[in-house]
Amino acid sequence: MIDPESYRYRWVILLLASVTGSLTWGLAYTISVFYISWIDEFKAGHGEVAVIGGINAGVASLLGPIYDVIHRRLGYRKAGALGGLIMTIGYVGSSFANNLIVLNICYGFAQGIGFGLAYFGASVALNKYFFRQRTLAEGVLAFGCSAGGFCYTMMSQHLINTYGWRGALLIIGGLTFHMLLFFEILFSPGQLEYLRLNWKSVTHDTELHHDDESTSVESDDIANTRDIRTWMRHCSVLFRNRLFLLMLIVEMLCQAGQYIPFVHLPERARLLGVNTTLVAWIASSISLAMGLGRLAIPGICSAWNIDPFYAYGFTNVVAGLLTALSPFLTTEVGILCYAIFFGLFGPSTALIRASAALHLGSDTFSMAYGWIITMNGVGLLIGPALTGLMYDVTQSYDATFYTAGACLIVSGVLVAFRDKAKEYKSANQVQLRPAGYVNHFVDLPGISTRQSRNPISNEVTDGLEPGTLAGSAKIS
Repeated sequence: MIDPESYRYRWVILLLASVTGSLTWGLAYTISVFYISWIDEFKAGHGEVAVIGGINAGVASLLGPIYDVIHRRLGYRKAGALGGLIMTIGYVGSSFANNLIVLNICYGFAQGIGFGLAYFGASVALNKYFFRQRTLAEGVLAFGCSAGGFCYTMMSQHLINTYGWRGALLIIGGLTFHMLLFFEILFSPGQLEYLRLNWKSVTHDTELHHDDESTSVESDDIANTRDIRTWMRHCSVLFRNRLFLLMLIVEMLCQAGQYIPFVHLPERARLLGVNTTLVAWIASSISLAMGLGRLAIPGICSAWNIDPFYAYGFTNVVAGLLTALSPFLTTEVGILCYAIFFGLFGPSTALIRASAALHLGSDTFSMAYGWIITMNGVGLLIGPALTGLMYDVTQSYDATFYTAGACLIVSGVLVAFRDKAKEYKSANQVQLRPAGYVNHFVDLPGISTRQSRNPISNEVTDGLEPGTLAGSAKIS
């Protein structure tokens, strides 16, 4: 079987996935520039208009398991292209909206479902090609999102000034339509052999025949969970994995705290007397610094073979301490410095995705990631809402940033329990293989096993006999 990491074409996959990230979450960050136009157009309050962005981000995250099912049924190419098409319909429909209800449906629900589905497909595509350099690949994908947020925000403002908000949405809809082309060439490793796009840096004695991208390269039972019953059965197994549950809790707490500075820091700066121009730079500096951090930190982890989950915990603690101390920074320079360093060390979803692939297994990545981004959405809904209520009660943002810092610190500290969570094994728990393992291994009574080596950590682990899949283990 050909090692997917031997294909040079995987760098094309990485580039297209990064561009897709910029056209999904990157464009999602631009919604703030449309708020003023919508308030003026529909004579609505700030709260009514803010609901549109909340629906958009919530739908994109909370429907993670549904995205997983769709990708397993259609394959990541068709599902990702479908997401790009739905995004385009959402943007074009929004440009003709004559009330906030239409905007909520087109921009909130349709566009949110579309970009959630497309971004999920980009992550699944990376999962097919990157194992040893997975952390670096996820960092490049995350950098695309941040870079897109910065560039498209300026572009959107220029389009609004030139063509109005309706024209801007129509043009952006044309950009998102290009994702249909991107996903058409996001071939799976098996399809590269079939299409003779087999640019390889390493030759192998055996070859992999054409396969559909909706199945894993290994053609294992976990990857082929297309029917809902099989999918639910594997979900129940996954939820008995304490390390997976730890990741869910950590991600929810992280997102509850991480999003708060994005929402409240500009307004806090304005209330402290910072001029409007610098307030805009403060908001932009977070995205710029976060883009650099999301590229540099995963790159360091990949180069020095650092566990991405530990790196994730470290950045959470650093960002939490910075946020908890930020109420003491009341000058323009202090607030700007906080924004820059929070961006650099801000928690990165690239690290949690790489952790899921490494510790839970590349075969079950899409299933695990679906639930992880669901908890991501829960955190996004709880954090800003709760801290906004704190401001209404206290008329101060101090408690808001103390709470955000506490969430991030606790999230980072919990990562220290990774080994304890890995040690736990229930009587019927299926242990899914980390990325790069030669064979599957299942901790069920009476199963014949052999040893397998993880090429990333050189850890030797008992595994199933060759050819035995997780769903059809041999019983001795």
